[in-house]
Amino acid sequence: MGDLSLKTIKFINAQLLGRKRPTIEVVAEDQTALESSPVSMTFLSTETTEEREQVLADCQDLYESLKNTEVTLLKEFHKKYLDYPFNNALPKQMKALDASQPWILYWIACSLRLMDKTWLGEPVQRKIYAKIFAASLEKGPFCGGMGQDPHLVCTYAAINSLALCDSVDDCWSQINRQAIYDWLLSLKCSNSGFKTGVAVGECDSRSTYCALSVAKMLNILTTELCEGVEGFLLGCQTYEGGFGACPQEDEAHGGYTFCATAGLSILNSLHKCNILRLAEWCSARQTAEEKGFSGRSNKLVDGCYSYWVGAVNSLLEIHGYGSFIDKGALQEYILKCCQSSERPGLRDKPGKSPDYYHTTYVLMGFSLTEHLLEVTKQTEPISVKSTTNGFQLEPVNPVFGLPAEDVTKFIDFMSQLPQVC
Repeated sequence: MGDLSLKTIKFINAQLLGRKRPTIEVVAEDQTALESSPVSMTFLSTETTEEREQVLADCQDLYESLKNTEVTLLKEFHKKYLDYPFNNALPKQMKALDASQPWILYWIACSLRLMDKTWLGEPVQRKIYAKIFAASLEKGPFCGGMGQDPHLVCTYAAINSLALCDSVDDCWSQINRQAIYDWLLSLKCSNSGFKTGVAVGECDSRSTYCALSVAKMLNILTTELCEGVEGFLLGCQTYEGGFGACPQEDEAHGGYTFCATAGLSILNSLHKCNILRLAEWCSARQTAEEKGFSGRSNKLVDGCYSYWVGAVNSLLEIHGYGSFIDKGALQEYILKCCQSSERPGLRDKPGKSPDYYHTTYVLMGFSLTEHLLEVTKQTEPISVKSTTNGFQLEPVNPVFGLPAEDVTKFIDFMSQLPQVC
């Protein structure tokens, strides 16, 4: 490495990336020493490579210690963690999630339902729909909490939460579909994407997916709402094969890739993207050593991408393109590295604390490794059922991030209601 390159790295380090310590150049004296160095640290040592080596060591320790142990999901153990917020006040540090109340309800309810559909009883379902309706002006659209402005991403979480309530007390028919439809139209941007709020909000593949999901779930997905959306989402695919937040602007990311591919599936347009590059990108997110997924190139493994990337693989599988991941290895990462017998709930990776977000998406990712899904309506590939027997979790619909049975019941109910205009 020349002096100029080293100076450039030091400048980026100090002025652009804000690292607290400089990059360390690693020089091997001979080929043998070079080959014996960890792959990620052959040439440069950075904070990311050092963190990756630590994660890799933690994972290998767990794999070694549990190699002769049959590990299963500790469902009853995790249930204690999920039941807690329905009977106790959440800790003060969770005030940061005050604008994400529908998300917390969705994460907890979905996790309970996935592990045992009887664990989400009517008393809890009543608490959920009452809380959701309290966070809205007219029972739709929905806000992150009482007294806040309606927000598209929170509306998505609210609808998913309500879909888990079995229409207890006829709560499904109380959703103001017309108001939500009119609001969705007001969020549509000139580039055919959707922004998250009327007054202010980002317009990207995530918010656009949320609009399509809400509309499809509520049976209000009209031609006017969909016009131009396909082109917006297709434009988010990058040279890597995955999708970014906005057309021609961002790097491929696991979360945005899920949003774009799920949105295209709702539009029956997934086949119009570069399938081969997408499959290659998904496959490259799984590391042979840790066995889980990362969300971007050169990033650390994270349990939540078990769903974000795993669901994309499932969508490709459902559409007949095959699977491009090692499901057995992913199961091993989840059971041995995202789960601990010492503390309930599921986590990002070894060394991290469990939380409701990761608990949900790790569980859904695990479910997708257990079930082979098939289309139940050839004209609508978002309607799926499992063909698998003997599983630990309920099957997930990879388009909506909900148990497949709940999606079917909710959409069937909404299809019986009068059309909105």
